[in-house]
Amino acid sequence: MKEEDIRPQQLVKKMYNSTMHDVNFLLKRKKQFIKSNCPACNNKKNKKYLKKRGLDYSICVRCKTYFVNPRPTLDILDKFYRQSKVYEYFNKFIFPQTEKERSKKIFLPRVNVIKKICKDRHIKNPSIMDVGAGFGSFLKVAKKSKFFKRTLAIEPSYDGSKNCKKIGVDVIEDILENIDPKVIRKFDIITSFEVIEHLYSPINFLNLTKKFLKKNGLLIITCPNGEGFDIQVLKEKSDSIDHEHLNYFNPASIQQLYAKAGFKVIQLNTPGKLDVDIVVNKIKKNKIKAIGDFVCEFILNSKDQKVKANFQKFLTKNNLSSNMWVVATKK
Repeated sequence: MKEEDIRPQQLVKKMYNSTMHDVNFLLKRKKQFIKSNCPACNNKKNKKYLKKRGLDYSICVRCKTYFVNPRPTLDILDKFYRQSKVYEYFNKFIFPQTEKERSKKIFLPRVNVIKKICKDRHIKNPSIMDVGAGFGSFLKVAKKSKFFKRTLAIEPSYDGSKNCKKIGVDVIEDILENIDPKVIRKFDIITSFEVIEHLYSPINFLNLTKKFLKKNGLLIITCPNGEGFDIQVLKEKSDSIDHEHLNYFNPASIQQLYAKAGFKVIQLNTPGKLDVDIVVNKIKKNKIKAIGDFVCEFILNSKDQKVKANFQKFLTKNNLSSNMWVVATKK
């Protein structure tokens, strides 16, 4: 898989004005931001890490999680996502144009991984709820597999929930916090892809999901790995360092977060496939001139595609990719 498959650069370039609109929305309210402890271990001690587009990032001296600090309040975040021009652009242009490739190269593999996890744990005819379902494409593929007896999308945005309904995915147009767990039956599996990094209080979110999970249910989350290769190489030039991402966990720190919330992590890996491609693309665009590491520069500049592919496999195998999967059960 290549970065171009899911983020066509021609469309991404046209998104600049939308991005700056959203950034300016936050910056105009920066005086209302509040100081935060580490979102993973709640440690008060942190130090300045980096700055991008007017937002300040601190890094926890204990667990090395870095995060926007000070950060927008819950009220600001709610208003931000309701007015977001970036999400509007994605829903109108990028998602529709890339849905076929995303379904084939992202959503179908996700479904297959979850099916295997269920079979390994002897979970039959599972029900599944996807929190932050977006366009609904993952659950569309999940329904098509006929492996899940019940599916439900939780998607607060109007455009996202509208498309879920359009493609036949049951959806509740709201945030999880507003849904009464007594009203809907509990689920065998809750998924939340690329959501937790956006949240003001990740631990509150994890505590909330427990109310919707069956006794031996699974919580499956994906998020950026803050210690992943392309993010660490590119730093401020990384597209993952983004105004809407508040939290950058790493494999060790996210396990601390899960433990605090009463979850047991049973599987953690970084199955990313794009680290090398992302960095190579930045080099080609002259976004970065030198990496400062002879071995990495040699690999990334190699004309032998097998060298790059093998390096990506190395990153994935050693939990050094920038995409992180976490599978957990309630303690």
